[in-house]
Amino acid sequence: MSVNPTGETPGVGVPRALAADMTVADQQDWLAAFLRRHPVSRRSALRGGAGVLAGLAASGSPWARGVAAAAAPAPVTVVGRHLAYGPDPARSMSFTGELTAAPPAARMVVDVGTDAGFGLTLPVQVRPLQSLVPQAGGGLRGTQQWFAHARADALSPGTRYLYRFRIAGSGGAETVTATSTFRTAVPTGTRHRFTFTAFADQGVSTGGEPNAYKPDDARRSPAPSEALTALVAADAPAFHLLAGDICYADPSGAGMPALNGAPRDDEAHDSFDPTVWSTYFAAIERSAASTPWMFATGNHDMEALYDLNRADGPAHGYAGHTARLALPGTGPRGCPSVYAFTHGTVGVVSVDANDLSTEIPTNAGYSGGTQLSWLERTLAGWRSDPRIEWIVLFFHHCAFATSGSHASDAGVRRALAPLCDRYRVDLCVQGHNHQYERTDPIRDGRPTRPAPDRSTVHPETDGTTYVCVGSGGRPRYRWQPGETDSYRGHESEQAPVTSFLAGPDEQKQPETVTWSRTRYLGYAYLRCSVQPGSGGADSRLLLRAVTDRGEEIDAVHLHRRPRR
Repeated sequence: MSVNPTGETPGVGVPRALAADMTVADQQDWLAAFLRRHPVSRRSALRGGAGVLAGLAASGSPWARGVAAAAAPAPVTVVGRHLAYGPDPARSMSFTGELTAAPPAARMVVDVGTDAGFGLTLPVQVRPLQSLVPQAGGGLRGTQQWFAHARADALSPGTRYLYRFRIAGSGGAETVTATSTFRTAVPTGTRHRFTFTAFADQGVSTGGEPNAYKPDDARRSPAPSEALTALVAADAPAFHLLAGDICYADPSGAGMPALNGAPRDDEAHDSFDPTVWSTYFAAIERSAASTPWMFATGNHDMEALYDLNRADGPAHGYAGHTARLALPGTGPRGCPSVYAFTHGTVGVVSVDANDLSTEIPTNAGYSGGTQLSWLERTLAGWRSDPRIEWIVLFFHHCAFATSGSHASDAGVRRALAPLCDRYRVDLCVQGHNHQYERTDPIRDGRPTRPAPDRSTVHPETDGTTYVCVGSGGRPRYRWQPGETDSYRGHESEQAPVTSFLAGPDEQKQPETVTWSRTRYLGYAYLRCSVQPGSGGADSRLLLRAVTDRGEEIDAVHLHRRPRR
């Protein structure tokens, strides 16, 4: 097609050009109108999944070569497998992967069982995803991908299972993926020791929008995002939390309209490459194929391209996640990335901070208050439930953090901090700022006591601990001028820190804080160990920060009296 999407003349029935001030809904309307007037031929506009995956081999990484080897010839197989809890983590598990080419007519299933005989066969649903990206030179460039989904809903709690994807072939031949294992959660209230892990802002080191590290970024492994995935895989946690900004198919994260090939100084549009998701899922498969990876959405996860032609209205840039991800669906209607689940004595909530942010307002307020009303009901229910000891929230934009880039988001703090105080939330896992930072316990916006490395905190009386782990792999940020690191072996004197609250239109409200306890401008993840008390002893939630090189740099022990 020769129509330039940025060069249309406004008129009757013709939308204005794509512009930076468009909301996600505006962009969806523009693209829908463009496609109505300029239909796209599948033959001319779409590249097949096999071509997409074969192209990734140019990165030269070992996993990409393996993907290309599987994708180049038939038969079709499934790559980039990842697990997620279903609505009941003790009994349900979702299985997802990407097909290397268009789905065959043959039957596709997932086999599940407690031994190599399997015994349970699940039907596979294939969800196609068509990406039509406006090009600076005119027209749209399309990519076609296919994602395989299955879910088991009648599993036994706390049980180890094996599974595999299987695709029937001609003449009785089959394509079978490697067999992997997983374990279901234990029922709510079960006093059970387990570990979970967390980070945010991961991205990929090769292909698409790679993590381009600065020359002075020498305190790291060669590929931090992959190194952290390997450490999580070695931990084999019960589940892993990713607090938004997943793969960075959308590089700017400002919710701007997509326009590939725009000049570098074009600040009104953003490039977009859907195949970065393929690269990402292949990179995390070593962990995510056996451990449920539970995703929250960040500003880089708003993708307007996929919300077209929805009977129930716009999905605020999240319709692409429906094809790629399996989310539990236990949250409020219209908020797909908002959900809650329990594992033993721990309740976990994924909060969509895009709905609350004042710094990046593209999706601010989209839920009309529904998310916060649901969240308060969920927290109130858990705090009145004697089976739940620990409450963990994970979300992207920070309520409490310092950096030279984003620092704290005024809207997120205003919305979430009072709920954390009222319902005595124990831990908030945040991202957005590319650093590791832990606060002292906070209540009413102020620290209640110092909590140096290896100290003990009592959330019931001391307040909530906020941890920023936007240190999952993307190039690191900088502190405010004059501020420095402070972590194990490199402690600096605790002093007031000059920071800011991020507001609309890049407004920065200065503030001086005393709650910034541990600070590390490097790559790290959070390892959380749940240890229920017995015989009247405290229950403990042990938080440890571990770098991409495997070095522990920070720890704090949260203690609670056992509930009766």
